[in-house]
Amino acid sequence: NAVKELVLCGLFLASRGVYEGANHMVRLHADGTAHDQIEKVKAQYGGRELAGKTLGVVGLGAIGAAVAHSAIALGMKVVGHDPGLSVE
Repeated sequence: NAVKELVLCGLFLASRGVYEGANHMVRLHADGTAHDQIEKVKAQYGGRELAGKTLGVVGLGAIGAAVAHSAIALGMKVVGHDPGLSVE
């Protein structure tokens, strides 16, 4: 469950630009312009929703399957591949 949560956290961070936005705010704070600039720049880091996006999952063991189920619950399309599984 912990690995699944870390994967989902990575998806949220990447899709919303959290890391980039935080770094930008650190730079603005260092320049002393954070208070004046926050309303102007916050829309740049709003990111995109995950719903409707496609996630590829390689490996459909316990963790891959859990990630796939969670992504589906978020409204994502999931494409999975596991070379160890067969159709039979």
